[in-house]
Amino acid sequence: MQTTAFTANLTAQSIDAVVKPAMHYTPAILTVSGSFGSVELMADDDQLAAVAEAISQHFKSKERAAV
Repeated sequence: MQTTAFTANLTAQSIDAVVKPAMHYTPAILTVSGSFGSVELMADDDQLAAVAEAISQHFKSKERAAV
């Protein structure tokens, strides 16, 4: 398996994020774009759910910390 890492600091930028639905020959594509360019992640539904869950857990932990 090939491993690639990409880091982009988005904290001072506005971004757009969109998921393009899967097509017959391609999986869904999560695209995050901003002034840095764009990053596209091809993923199946389980992988997109894992990303969504990680983001959800981040916000839940912030809510617990604020209490």
